[in-house]
Amino acid sequence: MPVLSSPIKTETSPRPFSPSNNPFLTKSPAPYSRPASKRLIPRLEPDEVSAKVGLASLPVQHERMCNRKGAKFTMILAGCSGTGKSTFLNTLFGVPLDEHKEETSSIFFDIRERKYELTEGNFDLQLTTVDVPGFGAKMDNQYSWMPIVKYIDHYFRRYMLQEEQPDRSKLEDNRVHVCLYFIQPSNTSLSALDLESMKEISKRVNLIPVVARSDTLNRDELMEFKNTINKTLAAFDIGVCKFISDQEVIDKIHLVSPYAVVGSNATFENSEGKLVRARKYHWGMVEIENPEHCDFLALREILMSEHMLDLIQSTEAHYNAYRRLCLRDRLERAADNAFRQPPSLDDDEDGLASYLLYKKSLPWSTIMSQDDVDAEDAQLSNEVRKNLEEYVRKTELSIKEWRQSLVRKQAEFNEDLKSIHIRISELRNECHRLKNGGSKESDQDAASPILKNEYLGE
Repeated sequence: MPVLSSPIKTETSPRPFSPSNNPFLTKSPAPYSRPASKRLIPRLEPDEVSAKVGLASLPVQHERMCNRKGAKFTMILAGCSGTGKSTFLNTLFGVPLDEHKEETSSIFFDIRERKYELTEGNFDLQLTTVDVPGFGAKMDNQYSWMPIVKYIDHYFRRYMLQEEQPDRSKLEDNRVHVCLYFIQPSNTSLSALDLESMKEISKRVNLIPVVARSDTLNRDELMEFKNTINKTLAAFDIGVCKFISDQEVIDKIHLVSPYAVVGSNATFENSEGKLVRARKYHWGMVEIENPEHCDFLALREILMSEHMLDLIQSTEAHYNAYRRLCLRDRLERAADNAFRQPPSLDDDEDGLASYLLYKKSLPWSTIMSQDDVDAEDAQLSNEVRKNLEEYVRKTELSIKEWRQSLVRKQAEFNEDLKSIHIRISELRNECHRLKNGGSKESDQDAASPILKNEYLGE
């Protein structure tokens, strides 16, 4: 520590009119002076000051706060029926969640919501799972992904509208954090429905592809199918968890993706004598939590134990980008409207006119209300209905033409049968005549009276 030098004192003569030499002034003690006393709290030297002030307890405080508040996590289980989505959910948490499920009515008829309250230790998790019953089971599966996309967009808009309200104490967060898309195991490429669905879902939420019932494929077939899926996703620009900003987490996810999973809650004894969850076959046993048999442990680490917070924070960052775009578009529309019809506020204008002008300067055209969503649903339904009616009309027309062609062919076949029958009758008469030994003239003479009698009416 640098030492400061004190100034040098010089002897000077006292001034004649200084307060110390003035005989007319009496000395009085200073008003704020106090007698010198011993310090009650001794001053510590710099080397004696402790460097610990409690900053290291901040993670502990954050942990306690998280334990008190808990967390909300929403995931979508998408994919065709029969891919084991419910079994995977039960396997993920180790308990049959279907017994404790609470189904809630959704605004979309094709969406099924299930809410669970899970507790581990002192931490509470409010889990919401979203499923689409009958996904890919219709005659026309062109828009099977539409309910999922509309569900995600709806709750983004709803959360934004709730944030703009004066009272935000009852703010409900139902935004989707991750979507697990279950793919049917096969030796071929992905279907058109899978490609279109994953392309639209990956634009709105973190997408993780999952190969369902992977125990139906051997190891070589599974690796080949995984490579095919990765090449197809890269060719169609479909990102896996592309909203996560941490490159280390992204590399970890892409290292195993797509995840090959097997679901089961049944316990069996393995070769080492331990009870494990597995699926037992006549040729052997597939252990659920064995990394050599499936990727269930890696997927559970991504969803629950290690990177759930990354999924939640990436959803928050994606929502902020969505909110920024909506507000920017709203400001551009407001500026455009103000430029076309510039508002003017007078001093003598009443409050109602000012409020109407304020509403006019802040349009809500970008934030869709429930009426706008219903109108969009009705428009889409009308479009689908028109396409269906056109398809039915063309099908009926083709069926009608096919029936007419069948009727024409049937008439031709009847004519052919009639001519064949006449020919057979002629040949039969000829055979009968030859058998009786008669001649053609005698037959004509014998037939002429009959003809004559028929002609004369006798």
